[in-house]
Amino acid sequence: VHFGRWLIEGSPAVVLLDVGATAWSLERWKGELWESCAIGIPWYDREANDAVLFGFLVAWFLGEFAAQSEGRPFIVGHFHEWLAGLGLVLSRARRLPVATIFTTHATLLGRYLCAGSVDFYNNLQNFDVDKEAGERQIYHRYCLERAAAHCAHVLTTVSHVPAAEAEHLLKRKPGGDPPPKPPLGV
Repeated sequence: VHFGRWLIEGSPAVVLLDVGATAWSLERWKGELWESCAIGIPWYDREANDAVLFGFLVAWFLGEFAAQSEGRPFIVGHFHEWLAGLGLVLSRARRLPVATIFTTHATLLGRYLCAGSVDFYNNLQNFDVDKEAGERQIYHRYCLERAAAHCAHVLTTVSHVPAAEAEHLLKRKPGGDPPPKPPLGV
């Protein structure tokens, strides 16, 4: 863990987590992810493996921060996109005292579908999301994103376009209402 100041106006504090330093934990953490959330990550997806390492480090950091806080901590974790979403899922699964926000700028599956030759927005409500994610070999990534969207206290999007995607592809409307049903094991 490295702490410093971002060299921009206001010099905000930043915490950097070195995912490479904990690579030895990857298989154990992937096993824990499977046991707690039934999400499997293939060995060959380096980006998803890094997301696992980062997610576990973030949850660990938030847990330690909360445990060392005097009194009742007021912590908000704001997670953007599927790559960071596992930290949110684990924070909720571990019942950490963290208010969580998940923001998507565009859903992962929506990006893949738009890259293909489909009439995406006119058929948004008709996609079999599990089938589409599986055919594109991103099912595990899709599961991470959907779990984050469903576990978040608040789901936000950057406009009405990803809001429609979230509703149809992630099966949750943006907002702060409780999610309809949490993912398995959470």
